[in-house]
Amino acid sequence: MKLSEIKGEKALDVLADIIEPVANIMADGKVEKIYNSNQPRIKLVQHILKHNKKDVITILAILDGENPKTYADKVTVTTLPMKLLELINDQDLIAVFRSQGQTVEQTSSGSVTENTEVEKK
Repeated sequence: MKLSEIKGEKALDVLADIIEPVANIMADGKVEKIYNSNQPRIKLVQHILKHNKKDVITILAILDGENPKTYADKVTVTTLPMKLLELINDQDLIAVFRSQGQTVEQTSSGSVTENTEVEKK
């Protein structure tokens, strides 16, 4: 299920429940590198599946309204990558979890300095 399809208080609950596993995945610098590269999205899916299994299962279970502890037994080798690929392409999810550092434009690179030259008389 896409994040945009979840409405009302349930949306708040889902968001609260997926914050930690999504943050775990996004903290992996290689995920951002692969995502921003020209590599096929399946490379990103492969990396996430290899390095963040528990987080993937948790996120997909929550979005499907299932228990994360039993969800892994329900997905197959064909359905899991497709569900993850759908999740990676969910623009609403990307917008919610994009870091402030990537979206906030900095206007200065340092602190304000003071003129220390002596005035001539």
